[in-house]
Amino acid sequence: MARPPYRLVAACLAALSPALALPPVVVERHVLLSVDALLVDSSHKTRRIEALSLEIGPDSAEKSSLYVPLGSGGARVSISLSAEMAGTSEDGTPALRCLAIVALPDRKPLRSERRVEGETTTLFEILEEDGRRIVLALRTEPVDRPVVHRLAKVGAPVRFRIAIEKVDGDRAVLLETNHLNTFVGQSVSYSFRLGHDAGLQDLRLDLLPLSISGDLVTIQAGISGALPGDGVTSLLSRQERIVASRLTTSTLSATTGTPPSGYRFQVTPDF
Repeated sequence: MARPPYRLVAACLAALSPALALPPVVVERHVLLSVDALLVDSSHKTRRIEALSLEIGPDSAEKSSLYVPLGSGGARVSISLSAEMAGTSEDGTPALRCLAIVALPDRKPLRSERRVEGETTTLFEILEEDGRRIVLALRTEPVDRPVVHRLAKVGAPVRFRIAIEKVDGDRAVLLETNHLNTFVGQSVSYSFRLGHDAGLQDLRLDLLPLSISGDLVTIQAGISGALPGDGVTSLLSRQERIVASRLTTSTLSATTGTPPSGYRFQVTPDF
């Protein structure tokens, strides 16, 4: 069987001096979080009190505050809400960890946590007091954002061994192996394009070594492109942060359907 015409695309390598190289642009998976603060009285009547919106990226937590009236005396309850990425679910969608701290007069603050996965709406009860409840309605929407990383000085060299496998259900066949050389702070890519129209197979793997600490390297990895599936073309766009030790293999899949069909990248860093 003839080997598919795979091609390598290397970007921002040693041939480009730091003065001429462009800052790397990567696509990060963010989550839009919309929050409605609801006050539920003893008769289960619900009133919307306040609303806010946050956008959470992979590198930092976002925080905000809410003030909700509680009781007949006009006292307001202060709520501190923070949200941060908490990995991904089994299907690869991002998950959020939400923490609410409720400050009550003359009492210790109450802490509540809730994990939210994918695109969904979740009710998060954070206080029950004298028949009244404060509930946060959390709505999440994953979005992709192009981000320009700060141009770093050329760092330590990193060598990736990339093994490309064809996946068909439980079977995986090794197609070829390549080595990509780059440096910390400089991205490198592998891509191929086969077929056309409904049979189009167009995939790109981007690897950006972010830092090296001892025997560990942190890598920003992204897969994008298109694969055929059930008579239509499925578009892929996924970002993942990998922390790997030297010569340890990480697997990145680009498949569609059940059973899965597509490709798998085995990525092994050496530095």
